Amino acid sequence: MPGRLKRSLLAAAFTFAVAVAMSQTQGRAQTAPPDPSSKVVLSEQYFKNIQMLRGVPVDEFMDTMGMFAAATGMNCTDCHVAEAGGNWAKYADDNDYKQRTRMMIVMMNTLNASSFAGARKVTCFTCHRGLRSPAIIPNLDLQYSEPPPVDPDDVTQNFAGGPTVDQVLDKYMTALGGAQRVATVTSITAKGTYKAYDDFEMFPLDFYAKAPNQRSTVQHSAYGNITWTYDGKNAWQSAPTDVRPYPVVQLSGGNL
Repeated sequence: MPGRLKRSLLAAAFTFAVAVAMSQTQGRAQTAPPDPSSKVVLSEQYFKNIQMLRGVPVDEFMDTMGMFAAATGMNCTDCHVAEAGGNWAKYADDNDYKQRTRMMIVMMNTLNASSFAGARKVTCFTCHRGLRSPAIIPNLDLQYSEPPPVDPDDVTQNFAGGPTVDQVLDKYMTALGGAQRVATVTSITAKGTYKAYDDFEMFPLDFYAKAPNQRSTVQHSAYGNITWTYDGKNAWQSAPTDVRPYPVVQLSGGNL
């Protein structure tokens, strides 16, 4: 095991152990929420004043907040009370935006249930398209110009006459030197850069992987390191409390 990978995995394990120990100490207080690093915790169990999006794991709940932001072109403090900046407890306070958002969630759930057999066909982005207030009338440029290109990552069907997925993977494996040669690679380290939502500059990123199925990614942000660690069965994210309202969370669903 490369030295850097070993140190990264040990650091992640230490962070996880510390978080569990802290949760056991805090658990003696009746008001302490369950520790999201030791198990999958639901939104209403960890956060206060959750009236909608109940039954959603904490990590997926935070992803939903990101979806709201991307769909409306707004950020956290645009929707929550002004005092929420730098104070996670204030995010539980109600305001007009939060009340309107709850109404919108009911509207979308009703549309999907009544018109699409419960499938998620209507989302915030369907109408908002990155705007705080949805546009009602298309502008002339949009009406008479070529339609915007489809997102290249949004693959809905195979191209007629195109190769199958297995054929593409077989060709890729051949280009790498064949399955036997690829099997000799048991660990990978990599460096890169990234730019997150609301960032104005690029930050370094480290990646470590080791067979079988162990992986760690470390983002060096302006607030501190944001780390994802996967041990082959479970995964966790750790982040500074300036970035997330919890030090460590166990990932679930699509994140896992």
